[in-house]
Amino acid sequence: MIGQSVDNNNIQIKVLGFGQHISMGLNRGKVTDLVKLSHAISKAVEKAEEMAGFRVSNLNCNISGGSPFSEITTNNLQIDNEFIKKHDILKLLNDDKYKDKYQQYVPLSRTPKAFKIDHDFEVDNPVGLKSKSLTLDAINTFVDRDVLTNINKTVELCHLNIDKFYITPELTGISTMIREERHHGAIIIDIGASLTSIGVYLKDNLVFSNIIKVGGIHITSDLVKGLGTEAEEAEKLKILHGSVDNDQVDAFKKIDVKIITEKGEITSHDFPKSMLTAIIKPRVEEIFELIVNKLNQSFPDYSKISKIIITGGTSNLHGISNIAKNYFKCDVRIGKPIGLLNAPDLLQSPSFSCLVGLVLKSSRESENQSLFSFIYKLKKMFLG
Repeated sequence: MIGQSVDNNNIQIKVLGFGQHISMGLNRGKVTDLVKLSHAISKAVEKAEEMAGFRVSNLNCNISGGSPFSEITTNNLQIDNEFIKKHDILKLLNDDKYKDKYQQYVPLSRTPKAFKIDHDFEVDNPVGLKSKSLTLDAINTFVDRDVLTNINKTVELCHLNIDKFYITPELTGISTMIREERHHGAIIIDIGASLTSIGVYLKDNLVFSNIIKVGGIHITSDLVKGLGTEAEEAEKLKILHGSVDNDQVDAFKKIDVKIITEKGEITSHDFPKSMLTAIIKPRVEEIFELIVNKLNQSFPDYSKISKIIITGGTSNLHGISNIAKNYFKCDVRIGKPIGLLNAPDLLQSPSFSCLVGLVLKSSRESENQSLFSFIYKLKKMFLG
């Protein structure tokens, strides 16, 4: 997607170009074939460029492979003259004592969560305050080094450069939630094709993120095995008739399915809709069980959060929010992209929440950087 903020308002994005192509050479977010994946990327970019009417050379990219995760770290600094200065903050932000903790992982980003002065008193801006110490709680995001390198190399084959990578919960949190939800606390669950991304927001910060290696493609695979059909037919059935709600009348509703006979021939067969639900529901329940287990292990405070947003293509399954409520015992809603103007109807689907968030995030950071550069130039002009 190619987009721009509207009248310098980075809450809304005007879509200039959009393109998509069938994914090839990628499995669970990891590159399996450089050439096939670069071809797919090139085709999608070409379609977006054609719609926008101009070419692009640099882009920002989402990364879900390589088991990306976020961790909160704490750094302390003793203040020499008791008054905190900007270079004290920079010293804490650049402290890389955690860099050797994960040998195979590289830090993707480091964002301040909270500044604290003496006696753990939290402050918004510590510059100029009197204190004997300064503490920084920072949110660090890590990703597998080799996965990052391979995706970079693939995009370079398309004669494009990646400016920055973002993990999925950073993006879906921006595109599907209002600021109040992110501030008061919410969990974002993006059920992708082969991976499900989890993110916990609090005080407008992504304080925890992780993944489980199960997604919508596993539901499709279950339908292939359970119905004896082809993958393309199973995916179509999941999109058109997929449900996790048990309805008594579904036993009498017949769905035409193309199955593979013992002789290898394709023929049509009627199945009750209830059979599809019986195949789909256990896998969806497994996904939420794995999410709860992951949160219990790594972020047990999640139970204090009272809002769940589910997005990604699999969130289109009828009744999936009711299943989630059984596991999380709180409010659940389906997250669709917000903040788009001039967008095709297709982009309003949960399937594109991550892509929309990527453009929103890129626009916001671009606006902030432009403002910073403008202020810097004014200071140089008037102060020398």
